[in-house]
Amino acid sequence: MSATASWVYTNVSTIWPNLGRDPRTREPLWGEPFVIACTFKNMGATQTDSNGEEFVPQDTVWHEDPTPISAGDRVLIGRDVSYEAPPVDAKPIRKVGGWDMSFFGESPDFVFFT
Repeated sequence: MSATASWVYTNVSTIWPNLGRDPRTREPLWGEPFVIACTFKNMGATQTDSNGEEFVPQDTVWHEDPTPISAGDRVLIGRDVSYEAPPVDAKPIRKVGGWDMSFFGESPDFVFFT
């Protein structure tokens, strides 16, 4: 974690990667949950998802974790890896983004919106 991130990303979120659907049952398949250091705010500016739909995020989450996070994954603010599938209150990630921090000599930062 970069020097900047170590004092900014003081919270955690649990992510469940979306692996698609079971071909037979059509039930969602979820990857192993993982925890990232982050900071967040409720709400956020209007965004446009990959389907071209505008939405106002329930949460905006900033982080520096290089583990791939994609639209369709689920997130729960806080640490909870006790579930194989995301709990009911885990929110779907609708949009992801990032920006270059190399001018500070640091790793890229990322954001996602629920």
